[in-house]
Amino acid sequence: MPQCFPSSAPAWSKDKPNGCSWNGCWSCASNEGGGTAGGRQRSDATHVLAKARSRSLLECVGETLRATLDDLAALAPAWLVDQIPPEWLERYGHRVENYRLPKADQERRALAEQIGADGLGLLHALEQPHAPVGLQELPGVQVLRQVWQQYYDLSSGRARWRAGPEAGAKGGVIRSPYDPEARSSKKRERIWLGYKVHLTETCDSEAPHLIVDVQTTTACVTDVEMTAVIQDDLAERGLAPSEHLVDSGYVDAQLLVTSQQQGIRLLGPALTDTSWQERRDQGFDASHFQIDWNQQQATCPQGQVSSRWTPVQEPDRIEVVFARLTCADCPVRAQCTQSRTAGRVLHLRPQAAHEALHTRRAEEQTEAFRQTYACRAGIEGTLAQGVSRSGLRQARYRGLRKTAVQHVLTAVALNVVRIDAWLGEKQPQGTRRSHFERLAGRFPHPAQAA
Repeated sequence: MPQCFPSSAPAWSKDKPNGCSWNGCWSCASNEGGGTAGGRQRSDATHVLAKARSRSLLECVGETLRATLDDLAALAPAWLVDQIPPEWLERYGHRVENYRLPKADQERRALAEQIGADGLGLLHALEQPHAPVGLQELPGVQVLRQVWQQYYDLSSGRARWRAGPEAGAKGGVIRSPYDPEARSSKKRERIWLGYKVHLTETCDSEAPHLIVDVQTTTACVTDVEMTAVIQDDLAERGLAPSEHLVDSGYVDAQLLVTSQQQGIRLLGPALTDTSWQERRDQGFDASHFQIDWNQQQATCPQGQVSSRWTPVQEPDRIEVVFARLTCADCPVRAQCTQSRTAGRVLHLRPQAAHEALHTRRAEEQTEAFRQTYACRAGIEGTLAQGVSRSGLRQARYRGLRKTAVQHVLTAVALNVVRIDAWLGEKQPQGTRRSHFERLAGRFPHPAQAA
C-alpha cells in the first residue's frame, strides 16, 4: 500500500531563495509544475512486529472462534443463545492458551477437530435465512471463515484438521485473529509476525538526507516486489531519482531494464548465479555460451550450436536446448551437464534483461562500483535512527493501514530532526566503533608489513 507525504509544506531551504515544497523536497525546481528530486536515493527495509503475538495452530483456531463469539454476543445475544450449546461457555469462555490445552498429540488433534466442527456449525447458522442481517459481513466472521479455510479441509462438508495451514489467496497464513493482516516471515535467523517497512531517502552530500518515500507491507512481501512500487510512487510525485541504491534483495534482471527505461539507474548487486558450475567454480555456466539473439541460437564452448529455442511465458524465460546426440560424445560433457541422457539446457532471460544482468555482475567486480555503492550503507543508520527514536520496529496499532500511518508519521518526525540539524549545521555522527576495533589503526597495513 503506497504511502506518501503531504503535497506541500512551509518553505525551509536556506539555499534556495524560493524555498522548497515537500513534494519537490530539497532539490525542487522553481518552475510552476514542481521539480523532481533527481540525484541519488537509497532504500532499505526492516521488520516490524505486530501488536499481537503469533499463536500456535491450535491456539489460533480456538482464539479465532472465541473472538467471533464475543463479537456476536455483543450484537445479537438472543440469536446466539439459540445457536450454541451450554458447554461452549466452558470451552470458549476463557482465553485459549497453550498451558490450558492438552499435551498429548492425539488429544490436541481431537480438540482441534471439535473446535473445527463448532466453528463450521456457527458459519452454517450464520448462512440461514433467519440469521440477523449483516452478521455474515462482520470482520470477525470473515476472519473466522478465512482461518477455517486455511487450517481445515472443508471439501467433505466437515472440518478436517490439516497437517499444516495453507496460505490464503492474499498470501501468508493468519496467525492471530486480533491482527489478521499480520503475516509471519523469516530473514536469516529472524522469524517474526507483522509487517515490513521500506524507507527511501535522498543521499546527495550537498543537501540534507530526507526520507521521501515510505512503504508498509505485510511481512511476506519480498523486497524485489517493492522496487517498481517505490520507483513508480516517486515518479508520480516528481521525486524519481537518477540513481537508486539498494541491496541485492531489490534487484533482478528485468528491474535493471525497466528502471533504466524510466531514467533511473538501479544500483545494487545482482543475485549470484546459482548453477552448480558457478558454485563449484568449474565447468561451463551460461556466461561461457555465445548467444545469437537474431538467429535464436546458442553456441557452446566447443563450437556446437543449439537445436531448439523456446520462449516460456511464465516466468519470462527462454529455454535453449542442445541435441542429445550433439552432447553425447563431447569430451567435456561432465563440465557442462550432469544429465546422463539429455543434452545441455540453458535457461536465459530476454535479451535486454540477460545483457543487463551480465553487465551488472561484471560491473560489481570494479573498484568504481564499490566506491559508488558504499553510499548505500547510510540507509542502515536511518533505520537505526527510526528504531531508537520512534520504535520503528514495533507496531503501535493493529492492521496494515494504521501501521502504515505510524510509519509515515515516524518519517515526518525524522525529517524534522534532520532539517533542524541541517539548518543548525550539525554534522551527522559517524559509525560508532568499539575500542577493540580502533586498535586496527595501530597495526601496520599488510602490504607494509610484507
